[in-house]
Amino acid sequence: MDTTLAETSRRPGLLIVQTGDFGAAWARMTDGAPETYRDQYASLRFVAGLARDFEVTTLAICARPHEELMAPGLRSIGVSRAKLNRPRIASLFDGLTPARLILRSPFGPFLAEARRRHIPTLPCFADIFSGDGLRGRLRAWRLARLLTGPHVAGVANHSLNASRSTVTVLGLPPDRIIPWDWSRIRPDGGIKSGMADPARPHCFYAGTLSEAKGLGDCLEALVILHGQGLRARLSVAGGGDPRPWAARAAALGLGDCVDLLGVVPNAVVRASMTACDLVIVPSRPDYPEGLPNTIYEGLASRSPLILSDHPAFRGRIRDGTGGLVFKAGDPASLAAAIRRLCRDPVLYGQLSAGAEDALEALHVGLEWPDLVRHFLDDPQDRTGWVKRNSLAGLGLA
Repeated sequence: MDTTLAETSRRPGLLIVQTGDFGAAWARMTDGAPETYRDQYASLRFVAGLARDFEVTTLAICARPHEELMAPGLRSIGVSRAKLNRPRIASLFDGLTPARLILRSPFGPFLAEARRRHIPTLPCFADIFSGDGLRGRLRAWRLARLLTGPHVAGVANHSLNASRSTVTVLGLPPDRIIPWDWSRIRPDGGIKSGMADPARPHCFYAGTLSEAKGLGDCLEALVILHGQGLRARLSVAGGGDPRPWAARAAALGLGDCVDLLGVVPNAVVRASMTACDLVIVPSRPDYPEGLPNTIYEGLASRSPLILSDHPAFRGRIRDGTGGLVFKAGDPASLAAAIRRLCRDPVLYGQLSAGAEDALEALHVGLEWPDLVRHFLDDPQDRTGWVKRNSLAGLGLA
């Protein structure tokens, strides 16, 4: 371990393990660049504030290897997932000597090392779990074992369905499962009465450029709509290699109808959602997310939301009230939902008007900073904060 990572302090060590490059995000924030997703910089500032009481190290599982001191008591280490074997993880724990661990991804080797060292741990996920097949059940069993023990007072997961999957799939008791959320979001503008041109609907997608996120289904749905005389357009904001998607759009005859914007500031995403006619969240079930920000932001835009029946979304938005729900992985089902809104301005207006209530109903559980503060103040749960804020305590089991 580099000596710069083994400096001693009277403050206890706090290790936060996450995907995404914390150090790079910190540099963008301090350089004055706009944030690329909601609450990004608020989260960075909150973590920095923890350095008043802890020696904070964020271990970023990312492609950029780095060891950076960003502020007194605030450090970022970047390691690729391929290099995080058991000896490397043990070495990191040896050098950092954390008194607390916050794990933001269900990465078993970190849980195993924390259990071996009896380090109080807050698993804080944003993943819906699946136990399909023998392999899936074995993974769930192994993860449940690692999440059980006196060093883990409670397990947090993002939003309602993902939290419930921690009970139904992993078999953990509902009085130990704490749903969490980001800060509340308010609608951006006024209620929309209809599209500017129902024959040319402008749709918006924000997220990783991937098949599992449903981008391919959006392109195929556009082909169907074009064949039916609706010249739908799609704007796409998100990270990933745009070249294969541009080539695919061109091959489908959509070259002049698909705008690949790349990664853009969150403010641009929000403004684009408001400016477009529809917001699409088309994730397929094999994409293991909790409840993406794009659902919250889509509702806040007042542009009607069309979303898949992904297990994490199911039941959270009422079809025909908060949005329209289509069958995940089915471009024809998505195209039918878009076509329905193009032909029904009354429904369009109703969805826009109902967005605020649908948005408010999504918020469940502790906001992330409050969750972290509870854990850091009382990692052994002597005050009973876990059960009070659990699925069982909130009457949501």
